[in-house]
Amino acid sequence: MSDYPNPVDFISGHTGLEYKEFLARLHKFLKPRSYLEIGSRTGDSLSLASCASIAIDPDFNLAPNFMGLKQFCCLYRMTSDVFFSEHDATAILGRPIDLAFLDGLHLAEFLVRDFINVERHCKRNSVIAIHDCLPLDSQMARRRETDPNKGIRQPGWWTGDVWKVLIILKKYRPSLRVYALDAVQTGLVIVTCLDPESTVLGDNYFNITDEFRSLTSESFADFISQLGIMPTSCMETFEDVSQYFWL
Repeated sequence: MSDYPNPVDFISGHTGLEYKEFLARLHKFLKPRSYLEIGSRTGDSLSLASCASIAIDPDFNLAPNFMGLKQFCCLYRMTSDVFFSEHDATAILGRPIDLAFLDGLHLAEFLVRDFINVERHCKRNSVIAIHDCLPLDSQMARRRETDPNKGIRQPGWWTGDVWKVLIILKKYRPSLRVYALDAVQTGLVIVTCLDPESTVLGDNYFNITDEFRSLTSESFADFISQLGIMPTSCMETFEDVSQYFWL
């Protein structure tokens, strides 16, 4: 049975840059000196980094060019929960994380933990990019990838329920700067103005997971109408990007 038996349209469709093209733009203009990625799989997004990098994925299938211009890249074949329980990202990189990309398991509770763990190793002006938080419809936003019901307009697409994390961040961490972009195919969310000392999400983690269960597709439909999705074209040049982010 589907999570959302009555399909709901969220967004008519994203029309901006493909998400990896936008990530390439962030690398080009921000020039991060340290990078961490959760959910690398083939390494397409990992190859964009030219700095010291950490990649975490329990099932790598890396293409030969994943190193790009990096001097070093540490690969951890494990879940992100295990990585952060056993390793110190700041110590590995020799500095805090400048840029992170979160594209791990598409379940809200995992993304909240990933955000908590990554933010602890960031600076205030670090940048965290999050994939798949802007699904087009409620069927691709179901919790089960094997659900027999297909997406309304894109059969086979699956973002899971990580969209719920946007609502949680807005409620529990209102001081964060959260930008939602119309990157193809399922959006890109960029977060900055971080607080590595914050314990708000961790302290409220079990209340937050209770809230996850009460959020419906209608909750997101209402939220997305107020969020204000930005076109990727508003961050096209160095001058554009520097209005929002700096490293």
